[in-house]
Order: sequence, then structure tokens, then C-alpha cells
Amino acid sequence: MSEGSWLHKLSRVTLGAGRRSSVQVGLHRSATHLAAARMRQDPDAGPSVEQFEAVALNTHAEPEALRQLALTGILRDAPVVLVLGAGQYHTAPVPAPSVPDAELGEALRWQLREVLPFAPQDAIVRFIRLACADESSSPRSLLAVAAQRSAVAQAVAPLLAAGIALQAVDIPEMAQRNILAQLPGTESGHALLGLDGSTGLLTVLDQGELCFARRIQMPRYDDISQEDPEHMADRIATQVQRSLEVVERQSGLAPIRTVWIGPHPDSALIARCTAEHTGIECLQLDLQAEIRFITPAPDLTAETAAGALIAIGASLRNENFQATSRPARARGGLSWLSRLRAAQRASP
Repeated sequence: MSEGSWLHKLSRVTLGAGRRSSVQVGLHRSATHLAAARMRQDPDAGPSVEQFEAVALNTHAEPEALRQLALTGILRDAPVVLVLGAGQYHTAPVPAPSVPDAELGEALRWQLREVLPFAPQDAIVRFIRLACADESSSPRSLLAVAAQRSAVAQAVAPLLAAGIALQAVDIPEMAQRNILAQLPGTESGHALLGLDGSTGLLTVLDQGELCFARRIQMPRYDDISQEDPEHMADRIATQVQRSLEVVERQSGLAPIRTVWIGPHPDSALIARCTAEHTGIECLQLDLQAEIRFITPAPDLTAETAAGALIAIGASLRNENFQATSRPARARGGLSWLSRLRAAQRASP
């Protein structure tokens, strides 16, 4: 099953055949907040954030946080794209198996059997084709993505119980890809490093297509007073440098021109260190400057900004939305999860 056909079938299952909407909501559960972004698509002006809300999870259980979000009206009459958290799925870059597309899922399930922390038969397995140079002699690569069926069912259960119109389940890699497609520099290679409290997610695009994704573990200390921001930034920059070298060596694509550093209290320091390590232009991503907000932009705190990045990216997750900002060869849908109904049937 191709990625495009999966999105089409999922949309028909959850929203009804042929339904189109000019608004869509991205929903993401970060470590601290449940964040939602409502995106409106205007044929002339392009996408813009109509509303953003975040509810702290340290004061609300998730069902109550979802109810609080609903009270703001952000979920009203709009399909929702839910983004799984980092611990709810697994990814692995793999050479594309020499099998027909219809058999790729099972072939990848077999390849991943040694690395998954659960039985392969319990996994939903999908893939994303990674871009590389047409003349490259390297084997074509896929980003294999696997999630445990019960984990997916558990993630979507509160939304279905609340009667929310769930259009798709996605991953942060795709949300960041959608953000990158909106930023200057889509005609050449550029990267985005999204940062939360414990990890960084590096995604690289070339001509609007994903060609690399890697999650980076951020240095952590038992005693926060021991944390050295300079040391943390230097270690992150080193890992970004090595990752970008891998991209250029293996993909055969043109050199990366820009690295965007996502919202973080130390984003300026991380940007400086990354520029020093890579020799590449490193820019701090200001969501309110780069993404159009219809209403006055909310005050994004350090805690809510990381979740906002993923929620806004998820709200752009739609064939109609993405077709306005990406090259024709990249317009196919990339939703990777098995049918939502299958996940529901697997729910205990």
C-alpha cells in the first residue's frame, strides 16, 4: 500500500467519502502540555493559524485536558491529526527491500523483528521513502515506522470517546517536515532541529522531500545545577554535524544550506554552536514570525513552544494543504499508520 493511498482510505473511513475542509487541527501531547493548533487554508493567502491552545498536564489528567481544549472551541467542526509522542513509535532507516510495494510492509516487519521491543505481529508498520539524488549509486532508503497496535488504540481512545473527528495519526518527523516546507529555502537542502526537554529531532528536506530524520538524546543530569548549557549545546551541535555529514555522504544530494533551530530556552546558544561546528547558516525559528497567525499570536512560553511546533506542523498534514507549498513530485500523502479501525479492534 502506497503512502498516498493510505491517506485517501483513512480519510474516507473517518470523515466520509469526498469530504473536504478548509480547517484542520493538529494535536500533540508533549511532556508537559496537550497542545492544539487550528489551521485555516486560504486558496490565495495560504495556510494560517486560526487558534492555538495549550493545557498543562501537570494540573489536568489527559481526558480533562482534552475537555478543556474542547471548551475553547479549537476542535469545533474540524478534523484532527493526532501526533504520537516519542515513546509511542519506533523508526529505523533501512535499505528498500527488493519486493513489490504491496509486500513492503511485511518485509519491513521481518527486518525490524530484532529491534522492536514488542512482537512484530503486534506492530503497525509503515514506511516513508527518503529522497536521494537520482544519479546516486547508493540503494534507495526508507524510514521504517512501527507502533504497537495497543499503544495506538490507547492514544486515540480519548478522542474517539469525546466524539472528535480523527482524520489521521502521524509522527513528529512528518509534522516537522510540514513546517520546513513552509520556511524559506525549500529550493535547496535545509534542516530543522526541534527540541523538547529530553530529545532533539533533526529532520532534513531537499526540494520539499524528507531525506533524513534522527532523534538526538540531549544531555541530562540528576542535579539540574550540574547542567552546563555550553556543554549541552556543544554536544547537540556535534551530533547535528555528524548527522548532516551522513546525509550528504549517503544521499548524494546538494549540501544543506540552512539549519533552523526550534524553540528552546538555549536556542541561541545551540544555533551558535551548530554554526561553528558545521559552517552552515543556523537560524532560530520564531514560529510567530515565520507562520502566519490570523489572531494575535499567543505568548508561547518555553514549555509550550516545543508542543506548538509539532501541533502546527500536524495541522498542515493534509494533501490539499501540502499541495500548495510542495513540489509536484512530493504531493502524495505520507500518512503511515494502519487503518484506525484496525487499531480500535486491537484495543483491549
